[in-house]
Amino acid sequence: QVVQDLVSCLDAPELPFLQWEELMSVLATRLPRLLKSELEGKYSEYKLNVGHGKSKDFPSKMLREIIEENLAHGSEKEIATNERLVEPLMSLLKSYEGGRESHAHFIVKSLFEDYLSVEELFSDGIQSDVIERLRQQHSKDLQKVVDIVLSHQGVRNKTKLILTLMEKLVYPNPAAYKDQLTRFSSLNHKRYYKLALKASELLEQTKLSELRTSIARSLSELEMFTEERTAISEIMGDLVTAPLPVEDALVSLFDCSDQTLQQRVIETYISRLYQPHLVKDSIQLKYQESGVIALWEFAEAHSEKRLGAMVIVKSLESVSAAIGAALKGTSRYASSEGNIMHIALLGADNQMHGTEDSGDNDQAQVRIDKLSATLEQNTVTADLRAAGVKVISCIVQRDGALMPMRHTFLLSDEKLCYEEEPVLRHVEPPLSALLELGKLKVKGYNEVKYTPSRDRQWNIYTLRNTENPKMLHRVFFRTLVRQPGASNKFTSGNISDVEVGGAEESLSFTSSSILRSLMTAIEELELHAIRTGHSHMFLCILKEQKLLDLVPVSGNKVVDIGQDEATACLLLKEMALQIHELVGARMHHLSVCQWEVKLKLDSDGPASGTWRVVTTNVTSHTCTVDIYREVEDTESQKLVYHSAPSSSGPLHGVALNTPYQPLSVIDLKRCSARNNRTTYCYDFPLAFETAVQKSWSNISSDTNRCYVKATELVFAHKNGSWGTPVIPMERPAGLNDIGMVAWILDMSTPEYPNGRQIVVIANDITFRAGSFGPREDAFFETVTNLACERKLPLIYLAANSGARIGIADEVKSCFRVGWSDDGSPERGFQYIYLTEEDHARISASVIAHKMQLDNGEIRWVIDSVVGKEDGLGVENIHGSAAIASAYSRAYEETFTLTFVTGRTVGIGAYLARLGIRCIQRTDQPIILTGFSALNKLLGREVYSSHMQLGGPKIMATNGVVHLTVSDDLEGVSNILRWLSYVPANIGGPLPITKSLDPPDRPVAYIPENTCDPRAAISGIDDSQGKWLGGMFDKDSFVETFEGWAKSVVTGRAKLGGIPVGVIAVETQTMMQLIPADPGQLDSHERSVPRAGQVWFPDSATKTAQAMLDFNREGLPLFILANWRGFSGGQRDLFEGILQAGSTIVENLRTYNQPAFVYIPKAAELRGGAWVVIDSKINPDRIEFYAERTAKGNVLEPQGLIEIKFRSEELQECMGRLDPELINLKAKLLGAKHENGSLSESESLQKSIEARKKQLLPLYTQIAVRFAELHDTSLRMAAKGVIKKVVDWEDSRSFFYKRLRRRISEDVLAKEIRGVSGKQFSHQSAIELIQKWYLASKGAETGNTEWDDDDAFVAWRENPENYQEYIKELRAQRVSQLLSDVADSSPDLEALPQGLSMLLEKMDPSRRAQFVEEVKKALK
Repeated sequence: QVVQDLVSCLDAPELPFLQWEELMSVLATRLPRLLKSELEGKYSEYKLNVGHGKSKDFPSKMLREIIEENLAHGSEKEIATNERLVEPLMSLLKSYEGGRESHAHFIVKSLFEDYLSVEELFSDGIQSDVIERLRQQHSKDLQKVVDIVLSHQGVRNKTKLILTLMEKLVYPNPAAYKDQLTRFSSLNHKRYYKLALKASELLEQTKLSELRTSIARSLSELEMFTEERTAISEIMGDLVTAPLPVEDALVSLFDCSDQTLQQRVIETYISRLYQPHLVKDSIQLKYQESGVIALWEFAEAHSEKRLGAMVIVKSLESVSAAIGAALKGTSRYASSEGNIMHIALLGADNQMHGTEDSGDNDQAQVRIDKLSATLEQNTVTADLRAAGVKVISCIVQRDGALMPMRHTFLLSDEKLCYEEEPVLRHVEPPLSALLELGKLKVKGYNEVKYTPSRDRQWNIYTLRNTENPKMLHRVFFRTLVRQPGASNKFTSGNISDVEVGGAEESLSFTSSSILRSLMTAIEELELHAIRTGHSHMFLCILKEQKLLDLVPVSGNKVVDIGQDEATACLLLKEMALQIHELVGARMHHLSVCQWEVKLKLDSDGPASGTWRVVTTNVTSHTCTVDIYREVEDTESQKLVYHSAPSSSGPLHGVALNTPYQPLSVIDLKRCSARNNRTTYCYDFPLAFETAVQKSWSNISSDTNRCYVKATELVFAHKNGSWGTPVIPMERPAGLNDIGMVAWILDMSTPEYPNGRQIVVIANDITFRAGSFGPREDAFFETVTNLACERKLPLIYLAANSGARIGIADEVKSCFRVGWSDDGSPERGFQYIYLTEEDHARISASVIAHKMQLDNGEIRWVIDSVVGKEDGLGVENIHGSAAIASAYSRAYEETFTLTFVTGRTVGIGAYLARLGIRCIQRTDQPIILTGFSALNKLLGREVYSSHMQLGGPKIMATNGVVHLTVSDDLEGVSNILRWLSYVPANIGGPLPITKSLDPPDRPVAYIPENTCDPRAAISGIDDSQGKWLGGMFDKDSFVETFEGWAKSVVTGRAKLGGIPVGVIAVETQTMMQLIPADPGQLDSHERSVPRAGQVWFPDSATKTAQAMLDFNREGLPLFILANWRGFSGGQRDLFEGILQAGSTIVENLRTYNQPAFVYIPKAAELRGGAWVVIDSKINPDRIEFYAERTAKGNVLEPQGLIEIKFRSEELQECMGRLDPELINLKAKLLGAKHENGSLSESESLQKSIEARKKQLLPLYTQIAVRFAELHDTSLRMAAKGVIKKVVDWEDSRSFFYKRLRRRISEDVLAKEIRGVSGKQFSHQSAIELIQKWYLASKGAETGNTEWDDDDAFVAWRENPENYQEYIKELRAQRVSQLLSDVADSSPDLEALPQGLSMLLEKMDPSRRAQFVEEVKKALK
């Protein structure tokens, strides 16, 4: 009604006059007198003429000229003032320049602009993020933010208004609103999809009109310039291959009055439909009284010629006669199988044929129905059957930009008549065969809905089951890929790099064609906001392809390739993988589960023939590609899918025309996981394989390598629970009967080419929403214990809904209520009970007592509901406690890492924290309770999403999450990268690789005033783009906790290929953002500055946590120390700065790997900061170094001189060093001795004070400099608090050698302690190693030989140097054990029996050898 009122108002002739008068009444008193009088005079005169009926239009042009003429006179200041004054009048006049229609456009555009200005802000982002951006953008005018958000909250009603405006005012002339319609079509959210769809349809309407005009002009004007038929053929050929809605545009030109143009239009239409099967130069046109008749021949490969015919008529009455005329003289085709007849019914002249032939939508269906009735006439049917016509296509032309209505009738051999085939509706018969529409008759679906794409190139079929609405809808996209030449004037353009995410390498000709079509379909899916759960795309390439068409373009280089099947198979697979890499993520997001390409290869070798490429999108970045050939089965004589060499796909041996199968269990589960915005758990092994393969891509080209072998772990017994062991099993995916699955993955990684094992455990989000029940808990605990026993890394893929909740359904369905008054239930109830029959049936599910009523009825009053099924309540919490304990222990005993790939709730959130190391997907929350439950608890709508509670903005800034990733493949890749720093078995040797970055290169990054921590670690590009290397290997640093406590930088890097943990210090002031909590009304967002080089409670905790993680992972530690101390304010002490600092000390004290503390160039370390990382905390492990310019002391120089070089001492220093002061003081002393005048003494005293004041700043600097001389690294070395001064440029090579040395010592020390027993300390082992080493070198203790790192590493790498010592230690340990036995009489008595038991366990040959050796020893 609002829009109707607006339309009426805009259409009213008096509107502009009323608007003008309103404005003039406001502005009249302020306008210049001459202008006002002239405007009023002319306007009154014009109004009088309107009253006499001379004119009704508003005189906008006349009034505008008057205003402009008056504004041209006067000073610049007057002109500027008057322009501002008349601006409302000019705006009104401008809007009416083209009359009322122009003003309507102006008003509608302004409404559109108001809508877009708000909604475009919310189109691509999460609402909370958008509001956050707006708050920052309009920080000084927050009311503007409030207005925008309030406007957005009314988006539903606003969208209805805009849609209605489009229907009423835009539809007649969409070209006038093209820019805004384009912006509407780009809105990217489900709330806008109807609006975006409508805008896109209107845009396509304009494009179709433009295409129709372009075709008409191209086909009609050519003869004006040339008589050459080749030019006409070229333009018609361009139309045949153009990937545009050419068919619809051509049908709209069937009724053109120019016979030459009409002839070319019909020929082009037929050529386009029958490409590539049309027999050349076979089209014949006849003009009859009944209409136009066209005949042609077409033939598929290795088949006889068939007849194609078309009759184009304006009246239904002419159809029978036209068909008869068309079939005359076609008897020679009667024996052909599959002749086709096309009947085109044009929009009729209403004066001649009345309303029956009007071309609107409703009447078009009426005309189809009447045409169908005509075809049922015996004489017409007999003629068609006699001519061998098996298929009839009926086309009804419609007005405007509406696509023609198409129906297909097939000959029924049983009924001997033509019946419509609904599946083939909307598509012409030759094309429907190529699109294989018969395969859409999928079992279980009884309704097919057709939707064309906006450019009419894709035919979209949605399958539904109307009897079971919950059944998953399936959508099938079908298209014919047309490949226009480079000079085709009708092409819609090439794919830009932006659209496909910037392809790094060029695409082949065939790949480009396929990708162009897929992009159109993807945009269509995004526009329609179709979320079906399962979509399938089929592309049939019409033109034969050469093998060279499959090879990516590389300049003018001529590529020589084989013509065999293997080459074709490889090229097709590479093509599919490349396309998937470009658009796979978007397709997966839009539920496109599979796409199939049919193409024919024209080759000189065995590769010639028809091929099928079937690509299944498993995840957004992983897919399976199956290559088939079309082969005729010798038994059934049908064409079947035949797997290409070296592969066997799931469709092998299936007939080509077999309808698509119902979705498998795996497909349904994948759809369910996708609806939960995560990956199905059984697809993660493939994701690991893809990630491992990518990690090898820059190292090796070995395609035969087995990257990942996944072996599933299952309970040893079918009903396994607590205490049941797990066993490896090879079984198909999806057979799990609990919501938790696990694998042992054998992976060949660059660090471990021969393989390493990890344990992966994952929630199955498709099984009871991934909730934790008792069996899931038992399985999780058992798998965790297995990982701990084998010291294997444990990866937990979290996607769950927390502990399972439930009720006993068997009791719920039959319990009764004991009412206080059976006649009045509203008075309340007293108990819940079961009847005697129900109790006998489900007694095990309840605890109940028997009650007998006065009437003899027996009731079992329920005291407790136990439930038949396990896992309804507290037992789930009981199990949650067990897995929390197990996973927490696993962090200490092995490597644990949690990847939050889906929402994780309750116990799932605790596991993410208990495993400590955590990676979170940016679109998945970690929460304890859902936001809706919290809102109910608070009694009001406070929180709007799970992400607001536990998204990365919270979890990545509070220390729970180490890394954030955008998708699952990135997450898995980060897991593998993290594992590349971790030993294969915890406690084992580090994964050391050969570094591409030379270990002995100098450090090129030179800090100037401050040391940038990230540049010092991994290098930086200078202003010319040249890389300046840091201390560690290029591109090896992976930062963790990046969003938390930003004043400290932590992460893992490599030094010469050796993995290390790194802790460095941020020197810049960082801002800590503390978000407001919507649950607290008085809460507000705070931004707290955090000074650089200072430990705060959060950054100290981060440092301690990083140390703990590195120690557990067995990583050597590097601390690039640059702290001035701890922040000791009241809030800091309250928040636990002392506790955090103490934890640093404790974690360093217990650090069991080599640790290096280095004060780098332009850095300093002072006071308490030095205390907590000094080498004395763990002298066996920590080595302390400093750069030549580094500084260190208790206090900073300025603070030190305040205490130790006070003003009095400064003055004393001046008096000792300044000649002038010395002279003045001598004069003063002389004056006092000689009893000089008082005035002279005072004058000298004043001169002394003035001199001191003058010198004070200078001597303060001298004092500071003197204090600084106590801070130097040379003094540190002299005092023995650091081991050595290491120059910054040489630090990389020095620490690499030192690190290798320390690791070699540790490896040997660990072996010694393993032989000698744990009571043998690390320091004792090192002393023993030193003794052995010096002995082998013939040197004495204290010799410099021991300090040669390279020589020691070389010595340790040759086991012959120390194996005899190891054997001797082993013998000493056994001797000690036997001595302990001998010292104990009971043990000595048990010795013979123990030896006997030992001998029984031995292999017979080994036993005999052992006995002989013992006998020798006893002799």
